Amino acid sequence: MTTVTTGPATSTGAAPRRYDSSAVAARSLLDRLADSGLEPAARRWVMAALHGDDATAACARGEEVPDAVPDAGDAAAPDAAAHSRRSFLSRIEVQGFRGIGRSSALEFHPGPGLTVIVGRNGSGKSSFAEAAEAALTGRNLRWDAMPAGWRDGWRNLHFDDRTEITVGIHLAGDPGPTRVTRTWTGESVRSARGEVISPDGTVSRLRNWGWDPELARYRPFLSYDELGRAVTGRAAELYDTLTALLGLTDLTEAERRLAKACDRLTKQRDRPGHEHGYLVQRLRASGDRRAQTAADLLGAESLDLDRLASLAADDGPADPGQHVVLRRLRRLSVPERGLLTDVVNELRGAAMELAMAAGTKGDRARGVVDLLNRALEHHERHPSDTDCPTCGSGGALGSDWEQRARAEIRKLEPVAANAAAAYERAENARDQARFLMAPMPSWLPPDSELGRVWAEWEAGTEIGDLTRLAEHIETVGRRLRSTAIAARKAAGEKLDDPDDGWADLAEQLGAWVRDARAAVSADETLGPAERALDWFSAIAREIRAERLRPLAYHAEQVWHRLRQERRIDLEALRLVGRGARRRVAVDVAVDGTENEGNAPGLLSQGEFQALALSICLPRTMVPDNPFGFLLLDDPVQAMDTETVEGLAAVLAEVGRHRQLVVFTHDTRLPDALHRLGLPADIRRIQRDAMSNVWVAESGRTGEAGAEPAQAGAQPPASPAAGGGTWTPTADQGSWRGAGYGSEPGPFPGPA
Repeated sequence: MTTVTTGPATSTGAAPRRYDSSAVAARSLLDRLADSGLEPAARRWVMAALHGDDATAACARGEEVPDAVPDAGDAAAPDAAAHSRRSFLSRIEVQGFRGIGRSSALEFHPGPGLTVIVGRNGSGKSSFAEAAEAALTGRNLRWDAMPAGWRDGWRNLHFDDRTEITVGIHLAGDPGPTRVTRTWTGESVRSARGEVISPDGTVSRLRNWGWDPELARYRPFLSYDELGRAVTGRAAELYDTLTALLGLTDLTEAERRLAKACDRLTKQRDRPGHEHGYLVQRLRASGDRRAQTAADLLGAESLDLDRLASLAADDGPADPGQHVVLRRLRRLSVPERGLLTDVVNELRGAAMELAMAAGTKGDRARGVVDLLNRALEHHERHPSDTDCPTCGSGGALGSDWEQRARAEIRKLEPVAANAAAAYERAENARDQARFLMAPMPSWLPPDSELGRVWAEWEAGTEIGDLTRLAEHIETVGRRLRSTAIAARKAAGEKLDDPDDGWADLAEQLGAWVRDARAAVSADETLGPAERALDWFSAIAREIRAERLRPLAYHAEQVWHRLRQERRIDLEALRLVGRGARRRVAVDVAVDGTENEGNAPGLLSQGEFQALALSICLPRTMVPDNPFGFLLLDDPVQAMDTETVEGLAAVLAEVGRHRQLVVFTHDTRLPDALHRLGLPADIRRIQRDAMSNVWVAESGRTGEAGAEPAQAGAQPPASPAAGGGTWTPTADQGSWRGAGYGSEPGPFPGPA
């Protein structure tokens, strides 16, 4: 928030420093704060909101904020000195821009008065109005709403030289005009270079002129499109325009900061409650004992935040013994699928070969050879025992028997070879199968899924039949392999996340604990902040109403003149809402029946236009407005003849205090001015097929015996100047209006 004071008049052509009406609003609020009964904590919130976002954030953290608002004390009421540098138009010269080709100029009497530029559509009227806005601001609100293709057509097609606009502005107290020139060197409408030439010839950059804030705030331009948006456009657009105009922007921003701070504190206070149920549900779904403990603590009547924080900080494994099992499971080896297939195939091949050898001579010979070999083995271990252990014959196992047995073995071995090979293959296949079916590891829990499958797998060692053994290995082995692989993968995942999801839960629990502690602090802070907001909003409504009242009153007076015989009364304008819901409420009464804020549903298009003029036209009369001029482009559209007559009266009245330049294609406006005898300069504008534009004086209305002026003639001297060159002074064009000061305005003040 900055208070700007007015220095002595100079002839440098620099933009004057202005009295800042926003300081008035701040001073008014601080005076009321001093007399309020707010407790110190709530007062700190008010001061923080006035200081800005950083101070508001510091207040939320419990830090101290400054007691004084910068420059709020320098807010004296505006006086004549504050208007000593009011500016008026003296000339608009355009070449190569929009509908204007070769250089064409409009000359103006640099002081209060009404000038009406009349011409058909396409004659170049709007080109002059838009050129002045483009020269001073570098943009045009009408362009911003248009498609890119339309915006790119800003350069005149019949003119090949550079595009240039010069606006002459006469600052009160200067010996001559200040010339603002903007020249375009590229194809883009943004490629302009601007300069300011002061009355003494000093040249400076336009960007350094310093009038951008005032041009945005007071906008001495009013087009038909802007009038349409004033009532039917975005709700916040007119609100922002009026609050800036009345010096209420800082107040509005401070209220927004305070409301936003309360909203943040409310959300901070309520966040743990919103997340409590979901957190408990997640904790209950976890198998971790710590999660169950945390869920129980969260369900208790009194929260133990310290214990919850301790649980959230425990990042170790829930069961160390289980952790060892998981590490072994991750290293567990399982039979390869190819090995299982090979063993099964070998078992089945051996079983088939064994079945083919059964009952053959070779099978019988293999049996005899096997029996004799075992008998010889027994005889070798017991040589003195010659009795047959099978039949009991005495002396049967002597040396003669041994010789005969060995000879029989040699005789039968060739016959038994194939059968013996089949039996040997079967035994080898069985050994391979038994090797695969290793015992279950002692560390593996037998009640686990893998433990149960492994026990079934291990039981296969008791199977003697090769075919059944092959079937067992094929079916149970496949299940063992898939179960072991799944268990190994799960173990790896659990080892990668050793807390089995507890880390995520612990992080969420820790965040909830921090939010819960912040909620306790927010709840303590929120009370004073909400009381500060309630007080601030109530006082802000009062100040807005006070600041808006004079402008609203004059809007009602303008509407009263424009409405003519219509039975619709403009009851009030109100600045309501804040943030995204801020808007200007327009209250009307139809046949005496009030309709608060319901104007759009009751008015015709012409009445919309009249209502927009009623709201926008008085803004040029705001006392600290540095611009004594207003360019009004096509305000007559959609108005009937009676409304045009009312508009003529309003424009003529405002023209007594401000410089109004009205561009219109509708001849009803100059006709009404002439018929009503109202003072105005009327000029005709024409344009040929090659974009040559010329302006001719059509005459001056409201003066007895006035003759039509010749093209290019100088306007008559102002009576205030006593003839000759007229120079604006501190008194001329100064109007504060009812509610702004003691000087009378164009309409009677409110009772």
